[in-house]
Amino acid sequence: MAFHRSLTAFQQRLVGPITLTYQRLIQSGQIHLDHDQLSLGAALDSLYFQLSSPASHRFLIPDDHLDHAARYYAGSSPAFSSFGNLAGIAVAAAHSLVHHSSPKGIYIHGSVGVGKSMLMDLFYQTCSSGLVHDTNDEIQYNPIQRRCKRRHFHEFMLDVHQRIHTYKKMHPRADPLPPVAAALAKEARLLCFDEMQITDIADAMILKRLLTLLFDLGVTIVTTSNRPPCGLYEGGINRSIFLPFIDKLRERMTVVKMGGMRDYRQDAYAMTYESNKRLVPSYLFPSSDHSTLTILEQWYKTGRGETRSEVIPVAMGRSICVPKANDSCGWFSFDELCKQPLGAADYIALANRFSLIIIDNVPQLGGNTYNESRRFVVLIDALYEAKTKLIVSANVPRDDLFVGFDATVETSDGDEEIAMDGNRSGKESLVVKEGGSSNSSSTTLIRPADNAVMEWSATGRIGVSLAQLSAVKEVSFSFRRAASRLAEMTAANWGRSHIHTPTSNTREI
Repeated sequence: MAFHRSLTAFQQRLVGPITLTYQRLIQSGQIHLDHDQLSLGAALDSLYFQLSSPASHRFLIPDDHLDHAARYYAGSSPAFSSFGNLAGIAVAAAHSLVHHSSPKGIYIHGSVGVGKSMLMDLFYQTCSSGLVHDTNDEIQYNPIQRRCKRRHFHEFMLDVHQRIHTYKKMHPRADPLPPVAAALAKEARLLCFDEMQITDIADAMILKRLLTLLFDLGVTIVTTSNRPPCGLYEGGINRSIFLPFIDKLRERMTVVKMGGMRDYRQDAYAMTYESNKRLVPSYLFPSSDHSTLTILEQWYKTGRGETRSEVIPVAMGRSICVPKANDSCGWFSFDELCKQPLGAADYIALANRFSLIIIDNVPQLGGNTYNESRRFVVLIDALYEAKTKLIVSANVPRDDLFVGFDATVETSDGDEEIAMDGNRSGKESLVVKEGGSSNSSSTTLIRPADNAVMEWSATGRIGVSLAQLSAVKEVSFSFRRAASRLAEMTAANWGRSHIHTPTSNTREI
């Protein structure tokens, strides 16, 4: 199909709404044709048509039976049968005979910046709001007759933990996951996640059961990830317990690999500043330069209002202090955001409060600043999801900000296969010394680019836990995503639409 020309109305009916929107973006010059993106668009079109089909609604469990169905699938039907809700049991039992015919979700994985999130968002917008294409013969795609929800995976997991916490306070001896799954299914029968990743044992065990229950309840899931299903929770402790869930993912979702390596976010950054030399830059170095402070002040003033400190509420009854803020902008040092015990909930709260955030004195990030690097990556994800404009002053150029590192397990007994719990990465493990809080004969070692070896834990360089390995490897793996997103976020046209971008004769250093 020739995408440099307009599709006829007949051709438009043969494809689908996601492919059509993609073609319009090509015609308008906003993107270039990418065959991996085109193939993904076709897969998403197919799922849209399946979800739109009346036949796919036939066996959906009614909302008022979801709680009982969730307990049925969780294997606790005898416990609730005494409540007398035989109708709920019957619906769940009948559904269990046919639920595998419900539309399969899609698991999209590939390198950073290749268009995974863009196409999933087009799919979500079409499913939730519909789409009208004006041609000689008007073509209209209606919203699907299911509730839809789109979340970043960090945000979704925070919500799940909050729900579990709330339920356990009221029912300390009850299993919280069936009612949590039922509540999520009532809110959405189509869930779209961006950037699925699993780095710790608690999330791994929760997701194993929760997503299985959601699949059983007829929820269709579409997710993006930088890792294939077999790479989820790689190197994590007790990963063998998690492996059957990977088979469940493959059974209930179509796995689509985006094979390209071109990072379109980096292209957008380059085009922005090439097209307008007078734009005030969003990424500045060195931090110590006087002109850097001047430009940061220019950006800060675009937030308007009087300068003050603020205390912002965070999930689970916590709060975070903002030392310098105005109406729309919060100004932080790197240490204030990344050397403190903050996490995704804190960063999401900040991203929702401010449309513009300034971070100054950002150091080079790598294995020797693992904890700070991990927090900075989570911060980037939260700001990116909220489309919060980010201004950075750093000690090194943007291309040198992230320094890769590797992580391996080393044991005192030489049994690395057990220590790695089924890890198939093929990386060698060397015998060193004892250490680690979860396994007395293993420790997680980080090798930065300079090949120096150091031990790490969640609180610093000493006696690390084997459970830390998955999180360490994930941070190193996520550096490319963070660098890609940082490039897009520091482009001039990034951010919420009302943000004013100052101009001057100053160019990025």
